[in-house]
Amino acid sequence: MSTMSAVGRVALREMRTRFTAKATIISTVILMVLIIGAIVALSIITSRPATSLEVGVAGETAELSASLEQAATSQSSSLDLHTGLSAEEGRRQVLGGEIEAFISGDPTAPQVAFDGDPDQTIMELVSAAVRSHALAEAISAAGGDPKQVLAQAATAAPTTVNLSAEQAVADLNPIQIITTLATISLLLFALIQSASMVAVGVVEEKSSRVVEILLATIRPIQLLTGKVIGVGVVALSQVVAMIAAALITAKATGVLDGFEFDLGGAIGMLALWFLLGFAIYVVLVGGLAALVSRQEDIGAVTTPMVFGMMIPFYLGIYLVPNAPDSLATRVLSQVPFFSPFMMPVRTATGVVETWEVLLSVALCLLFIPFLMWIGGRVYGRAVLNTGGRMKLSAALKG
Repeated sequence: MSTMSAVGRVALREMRTRFTAKATIISTVILMVLIIGAIVALSIITSRPATSLEVGVAGETAELSASLEQAATSQSSSLDLHTGLSAEEGRRQVLGGEIEAFISGDPTAPQVAFDGDPDQTIMELVSAAVRSHALAEAISAAGGDPKQVLAQAATAAPTTVNLSAEQAVADLNPIQIITTLATISLLLFALIQSASMVAVGVVEEKSSRVVEILLATIRPIQLLTGKVIGVGVVALSQVVAMIAAALITAKATGVLDGFEFDLGGAIGMLALWFLLGFAIYVVLVGGLAALVSRQEDIGAVTTPMVFGMMIPFYLGIYLVPNAPDSLATRVLSQVPFFSPFMMPVRTATGVVETWEVLLSVALCLLFIPFLMWIGGRVYGRAVLNTGGRMKLSAALKG
């Protein structure tokens, strides 16, 4: 039997087993429901209409109305003024809940009435309006044009100069960054899920002695490769299903309307780094899982690999957005174990050069055969060991 044929048969067998497993189906459905629910909840929160501030103004304070509206506009607040109210009517409407506040008295020193504690947003608007009105009055008294002076004052503002060579977090595209962080989170989930599938499958075959029958016809490296490919297809299918559910829900709810980002690029980046990350991490998990013979011992050999995934994941979340072009970030993003999590975030920041991405991918591709050799060596020498846990050094030395 040729190598390709043997690997293909093992991969197909693994896919049939995993696709029909209840655990795979249930976990995928639950995650899709959670993703859909989160997007729907986000759309409900973001689609809520802005609440308008209902404020009453007494007849003697009507001069303040224009300044109040200008202050509301400058602070992006929605304001609905009820003008010309008498003192008695204004207080009645406040106590009856028809308006939130009633402004009366001298426009330069008004009284603001509330039913209970003062609303800070309204007080900020009134304070800004009073200052603006008082300034306009002073300008008029001095013989100037209040509109011209206030217009010049509104446009007077300082400009900032960033002397740092590094891009600030505030300067990044928030949608692009959020999408990328969601992407590497999916990548982490897919890798951990895949590693668990491979590890459990290896130990199950080893403990049931099925592996002895399989190795009578194919080589250990062919069995491990086929198993990794089969599980990889299942994991990638889960990720595709979740992305499809997210995109369909986002399109139906309109949660992404008005935002511009390269969705196709984000999906392509996920596929690229998923395949590279899968080949880097999961093939090693298969070899390490062969060191034990019981399901209870899987965690002892796979936990270090899981922590090995978490470290670059957290660096991708916290280090890269804050220092995307620092020396440490540039160097670590080229290391194969770190690249799948750090390079996508660096790409989203817009500071990475094309040659850096190509170099990172090339280093991963050069490193993968070496990892497959190590994983296959450990698997081949440990999978037939039916005693206690085999030491990694013993499996490597043979």
